[in-house]
Amino acid sequence: MSWWVLLRLELRRILANRALLLTVFGGLLLYAFLYPQPYIKQTPLQQPITVINADGSQLSRQLIRMVNASPLLEVTSQVASIEQAQQLLVERKVGGLLVIPENFYRDVLMGRSPTLSYAGDASYFLVYGTIVQGLAETSATLAAQVKVAKMVVDGVPISLASQLHSPVQLSTNAAFNAHQGYLDYVIPAVFIVILHQTLLIAIGLHASPTKPAIKPNLVRFFPAWKIVMVRSILFVAIYWLMSSFYIGIVLDYYGVHHWANVADIYKLLLPFLLAASGLAMCIASLLPKRDYATIVGLMTSLPIVFACGFIWPLSSIPMPINIIADLVPAKPMVLGMLKMNQMGASFSEIQHHFTHLWSLAGCYFALAVAMIYWQSTSTPKVDAAKSALPSSLSE
Repeated sequence: MSWWVLLRLELRRILANRALLLTVFGGLLLYAFLYPQPYIKQTPLQQPITVINADGSQLSRQLIRMVNASPLLEVTSQVASIEQAQQLLVERKVGGLLVIPENFYRDVLMGRSPTLSYAGDASYFLVYGTIVQGLAETSATLAAQVKVAKMVVDGVPISLASQLHSPVQLSTNAAFNAHQGYLDYVIPAVFIVILHQTLLIAIGLHASPTKPAIKPNLVRFFPAWKIVMVRSILFVAIYWLMSSFYIGIVLDYYGVHHWANVADIYKLLLPFLLAASGLAMCIASLLPKRDYATIVGLMTSLPIVFACGFIWPLSSIPMPINIIADLVPAKPMVLGMLKMNQMGASFSEIQHHFTHLWSLAGCYFALAVAMIYWQSTSTPKVDAAKSALPSSLSE
């Protein structure tokens, strides 16, 4: 039968599947605006800490005022012992603590190097990093002030002392993540994984059977390769639109930087969507019920996020996991997209990711054709009255 008949049949089944439409349009829209909400401010500020001031001197009180003036920290309490501070930390009333040792002021006057102790709740990496950064910067600023004051007393001009207090002048600039926040770093990659996983679920809901005993036998009317081709065309078209919405409108809405050319982005998207569609059809052919597609998509989401190499370095991931992750289209797409769109790499520099995606697309297309054909020959035939016309085929 003609391409047009199959195309109409598949499109009608897509539009009639409410769970699929809710996943594709409702789920993607919800993720686009719900997931980034906790990270819109990029970095955590004004993290509450407690202080144990065992010195009680003017210099120690000055340090506490400087800590409280930092935009990263807020001194919410002062306690008498480390045990009390630890209790506040356990109860999550504070995110960190600062210990100013006894004889702090005396050691500074005598030219010794007193040790400031601080700690933070490391169960939240961003919170812990903010607290440690704020305390380190504040203590370094106080140390510089003390050094400059001593040099001025020794007769060094203040303008010269302000330059000589440290042998190394450090100037830091973020190369790619200008805000040095979570939003620019993770959101673009997570959006790719969301597109990948919702595509797996959507095709699973479309191609998997509703009942384990009766499976759709479209191969009776159409070659398996034609079914795979039509489904790929339809879902690539749908997700081409949703990808444009994510990578264009949503990233612009959140102010995420773009470095890549639009044409290069679409060039990379095509093999990614084809490969993900082929993989989804392979998985769908193995599912006994279409409801399992959502479970498979959700259960594999977090492992894929960590295996893609943007949260955890690829060099620190065991080789067997890296090899398995290379079979998932999301990994080369995430790495290529981040290098090109967030780090300013040219398309030639991510050519190996592009080739990797086309290889996956070809392999999964062939595998999907074989599995759909195998599925049609290994399942019981449906009732003749149900299979007389393609338009009357049930799910």
